[in-house]
Amino acid sequence: MTAATDVGRAPGRRSRQAPPVRVIVLRRSDFRESSRIVTCVSREHGRLTGLAKGAHRPDSPFLGRVDFLNELMATFSPDRGGLRLLERAELVCERRSLREPLRFLAASHLAQLCDFAMLDDRPEPDVFDLLLGGLNLLERCPAAAVQHVVLGLELRLLAALGALPDLHHCVVCDSPLGDHGFRVDETPGLVCRTHAPPPYYAISPAVLHLLRTLHDSSGRQWPGLPFTIPARLAAPLPALWLAAATEQRPRLRAMLFARD
Repeated sequence: MTAATDVGRAPGRRSRQAPPVRVIVLRRSDFRESSRIVTCVSREHGRLTGLAKGAHRPDSPFLGRVDFLNELMATFSPDRGGLRLLERAELVCERRSLREPLRFLAASHLAQLCDFAMLDDRPEPDVFDLLLGGLNLLERCPAAAVQHVVLGLELRLLAALGALPDLHHCVVCDSPLGDHGFRVDETPGLVCRTHAPPPYYAISPAVLHLLRTLHDSSGRQWPGLPFTIPARLAAPLPALWLAAATEQRPRLRAMLFARD
């Protein structure tokens, strides 16, 4: 090492670059004239935010890479109590199939839910795997199955958050619900007829069957399942559970399930 390259460095110390990490881009926002703040999620570190300097410049190495839902191998500067720098970003996967309106809406809704479930610098591997697998499913599944796949992903996320009620047993007495379940305002789960004082809301057998089928089968099976009712008929029940778990009512979800 020459004296010129060693200027300003303490004797005996060498700069160490952090290893790259696999991330999915969730958000971008402009910073000053030429840079962007990029928020990603990773399996090992949870949510990571970094400043991509010069990302708007025509010759930037970040151009076309730090786009929404792209999968990257990214290198961030060490955390020193401020905003990290996004130092490098190698494109792994550009999800062009998700640019179709219905798929983009579904993927954006999933990304918002997973963003909520992840904290800065806290690993949530189950949530990251759900996001990654969900994006893969939404890219490849038939368009007619997109809404049902989203319902299945919501059930998986609720389970990861510990907020999914038992779909087979009464939350009060643990007796099997059979084909009939009920919801009451003061009870987060489903109840049997005995424990459903008025006012109660009956859950149709078809809705119960759909939610149970999605919950009890693997994600790879969802696109090929013989769905007998539209997803929008079952959507209100997971919406209540998501609202209780996240204290949010995602606008994108309402738009997604309003589509026929």
